[in-house]
Amino acid sequence: MAMSVTPMEETDSSSSSTSESPISTGRSHAEIANELSSGRILEDGPVIDFGSIKDTTSRGERALTQARDDYLSQVNSQGKDSVKLGFAGVGQQRLMGINDEVVQEVGHEVGAFCSDDVKIQMCAKYLRSRAPKGMFEEHADAPVLSEEEMKSIDTSGLQGLVTEAYVESGVVTAAFAKTFYLGTQLLPEAAQKAVWAIYVWCRRTDEIVDAPRMPEDVNMLTDLSAWEIRLENLFRYGMVEDVLDLPLLDCRINYPNLPIEPFVDMVRGMLMDIPDLGQERYDTFEELHLYCYRVAGTVGLMVMPVFGCAKGFTDAVAK
Repeated sequence: MAMSVTPMEETDSSSSSTSESPISTGRSHAEIANELSSGRILEDGPVIDFGSIKDTTSRGERALTQARDDYLSQVNSQGKDSVKLGFAGVGQQRLMGINDEVVQEVGHEVGAFCSDDVKIQMCAKYLRSRAPKGMFEEHADAPVLSEEEMKSIDTSGLQGLVTEAYVESGVVTAAFAKTFYLGTQLLPEAAQKAVWAIYVWCRRTDEIVDAPRMPEDVNMLTDLSAWEIRLENLFRYGMVEDVLDLPLLDCRINYPNLPIEPFVDMVRGMLMDIPDLGQERYDTFEELHLYCYRVAGTVGLMVMPVFGCAKGFTDAVAK
């Protein structure tokens, strides 16, 4: 994830001349102070919980909100297909967060094993049917299988697609995080696959902001806002957009206490990386702390329901 930390003694002293002066890019001292002061002290000690901290008045947050409104307006008026999202592949439109560098690192076109949207959506429908009652809100675009359909369709084939998507997630994890991937080999199979699904979501999120963009690629903020909407729809309704969403949906179902909060917070970490809206230089650890939580600490919170807590401990204590 893109970041550079400049020690205090190396920073330009003029950057702190006023409370509203910009710090290298788009975040002002006032915006930084506002978010930092919103953190909650845990255990009556030095640990700060930055969960769901969001300064809606900041330039970055306002820009993301505007991109979100513009995207939804176009989708509502012209349809989802009218907005080209993600990176332009060679002769095709790639999955969100997949680009030339990812394909080169993995060694093949990621997600190409299934581009049949009808099959993908049927698989999502099957997964939603397995979810605990009340987990997902009802939505016309996110139906569940009827009893008759459940009896008549080949559920083994649908489960096979989920398995294949998990395998692809493991391949991506192994390509980008070799030692992390080796660590997952020590986990039970179900937990191992869940961690792969979470890692791939994080990898794609990171690539939306960090990867080089060509002139024909869509605006970064449009991608990021659309990506956040996808996340919300998956957690709220069980919706998916492509085959690599299936493992995360399955993970959401298998681990009902998986929180959306750290996923949303990671999107805010990506926002801090966007030129002219985020921050490139951090004068103090306190300033860096929020960024570290968003782009790294959030991952720990994502996988915590998968790992579980030792006997006698709660999620709150683990956090």
